[in-house]
Amino acid sequence: MRKFSALTLLLLFAASPVLADPAPEHEAQREQATQAYAAGDWQQVIDTASGILEKNDKDNIALHLRGSARIELGIVMGNAAMIRDGITDARQAISAASEPEFNYYLPYLYGMTSLTRLEDQPQHAQVTVNVAGQLLETATITAEQKANVFYQRGLAFAAMKQPVNATQDFKSAIGAFPQHLAAYMAMADAYAEAGQDAEVLQTYEQAAAALPKEPLVDNNRGMFHMNRKQLNDAIRAFSAALQKNPKYDIALTNRGYVWLEGGRPAEAEKDLLASLQLNPNQPAVRSMLGTAKLVQGRWQEAVQDYDAVVKATPNDPIAHADLGFAKFFGRDYAGALTEFNAVIQISPEARFIDPWRTWTLLKLGRKAEATGIAQSSRGRGEKERNWIDWVILYHIGDITEADLINHVDRTEPAIQTAQLCEARFFIAEHQLNDGQRQEAANSYQQALATNKRQLSAWRGASYALRKFQ
Repeated sequence: MRKFSALTLLLLFAASPVLADPAPEHEAQREQATQAYAAGDWQQVIDTASGILEKNDKDNIALHLRGSARIELGIVMGNAAMIRDGITDARQAISAASEPEFNYYLPYLYGMTSLTRLEDQPQHAQVTVNVAGQLLETATITAEQKANVFYQRGLAFAAMKQPVNATQDFKSAIGAFPQHLAAYMAMADAYAEAGQDAEVLQTYEQAAAALPKEPLVDNNRGMFHMNRKQLNDAIRAFSAALQKNPKYDIALTNRGYVWLEGGRPAEAEKDLLASLQLNPNQPAVRSMLGTAKLVQGRWQEAVQDYDAVVKATPNDPIAHADLGFAKFFGRDYAGALTEFNAVIQISPEARFIDPWRTWTLLKLGRKAEATGIAQSSRGRGEKERNWIDWVILYHIGDITEADLINHVDRTEPAIQTAQLCEARFFIAEHQLNDGQRQEAANSYQQALATNKRQLSAWRGASYALRKFQ
């Protein structure tokens, strides 16, 4: 969610002398590409700049924009070839400019560092370090430009796992240009990665003093607390960001997520709705909104949200799983099975869904198909079976309730609690199916007692007992 690179690459962007055809339609296209870049629409930038370059392959601004966007999109997609194409564009932009254009080096430096992060090859970032060192010795370099080079070299050192050098360069960037937001944020990240939490918070305080109106500082401080499971501190930070900019959808989304994690779905729903009103094209936020409704007992509304996510991202197995769980909790077993099957069709290795598929088939009276799913679990030796295998074998009657509980992994407390939650839920499902209502109620309650709120088994137990958040 943090677009530091876009911010940094545009921080000092200025039109250089252009060698391209100065026809009005090209100027309009360059402006269109620039606006698309500012909006983070990388593909639009690439398409628009490519249209210019078809007419004039020496248009340095178009090369710069396309190269920057290719690098950004390559990072998002994990596509090294696209990043390399962006680096090539950046180098050509440097060559095509009629006068030296310092800003054109920034995407080149950033692209080389990004290759190191993607391919774990430090020699790429070392190129950034070397070129940055040469740029810093340029007599005409301004303070702002120097700050950007220090920042890019700091990113390279961080990618090379040299945190001391990285933080020193980030400090140098701030020293040259005290309002360099990206350097503050990168320095906080470097300290966080090194486990220096006190220095992280001190960096955010310094950034807030230098940029008192910038909501990103509070947002990222909130993310730091969120990652440390310090939920109350995270809420306060995100709320501070929203005081500075009530329409900051990223902070609304993040605060909504924390509300949801903290067991306050009604507050989460308000924030997530507000975020979607500001930026409707957010499938992940729509999914969280569905979860906020689901855990409040409104499965029909959750189904609508999850269905919208599936339509927006039809090849996402998790989107289909979420929709399937919501339908299962609402006892639409046929609909649930359709979505569970879609998970496996899209991602055959997603075996986490097989216990649910097996049980749903049994609920629908399709025992032969359920037994078919179990064949791979039956074919494994006892030592080769994992938790998924044991649950499936319990469903088809190969092992007992006691056997299932005995196979819970007790080596790690978190795993043990999660598996106990699932075991108690599915045991309750079988007990209820056999008419043992009181025993089922007790087992559902045991599942809820694990407090594993993020698990579908926990949510299933809450639906069975009608105990919603």
